[in-house]
Amino acid sequence: MPECFLPIPHLPAGIVTCAAVSAVRPSVVRALQDHGVRVLPVEPLDGIDGAERFHADMALCAVNGAVWWTARQLSPATKTLLRKEGCVLTDTQQPVTAQCPSLNVCIAGHNVLGCPKTVDPLLRETLGIGDRQWLTVRQRYTKCSVAIVCDRAVITADVGIEKVCRSAGIDVLLIRSGSIVLDGYAYGFIGGCCGLLAPDCLAFSGRIERHPDYPDMRDFARSYGVSLLSLTEEPLYDVGGILPVKESVTAAELS
Repeated sequence: MPECFLPIPHLPAGIVTCAAVSAVRPSVVRALQDHGVRVLPVEPLDGIDGAERFHADMALCAVNGAVWWTARQLSPATKTLLRKEGCVLTDTQQPVTAQCPSLNVCIAGHNVLGCPKTVDPLLRETLGIGDRQWLTVRQRYTKCSVAIVCDRAVITADVGIEKVCRSAGIDVLLIRSGSIVLDGYAYGFIGGCCGLLAPDCLAFSGRIERHPDYPDMRDFARSYGVSLLSLTEEPLYDVGGILPVKESVTAAELS
């Protein structure tokens, strides 16, 4: 099947055919492969001790089409996989750390949410080019904290992010914290356990139906024509997000 890079990060117009994901949960990788997704496993980052060292949203940031930013210390093996797909990579100016998650920004359509104190300065400058609007939040782990439903709707448990999004005209469903596993922490984040596999399908690492706010999330997503998919029967686990790299291209689009 013909495929292309996503013109807009995280927002596929077709069916996702390739995604970057941590291999920390093999069951999630297998489930994605069963759904026809070619998985690029992201190896853990040196210099980070916590579970977040495995997270794709700590190591990578899709900027525009084939253009991706990578953590300076990301393994050569992972960078090679990305380059074989045709990705053009730019390293962060300094290593990514737990205290300074330089790539953890959330690009939702024309809006970019991030914490200026921790985002790589050159990346922030790059994301500010064109018609994108920068929205400042205090949450350093912005991408982890946001589940993107579509370009104008998100789900989060972070009150600060909710406030900023609403002021920018983005529809927000605020859910309660917890009910997501992350080793070494009290809980993980909603954005870290999901990713769009198609414009109408938001996939989760585990049983989203077991989340106490599932009915609200289901109805909120449904109002934007998006269904929720549980990839495994396991509890929701923060794997650091499912980052789409390529999507299918129809014959009409090729002509």
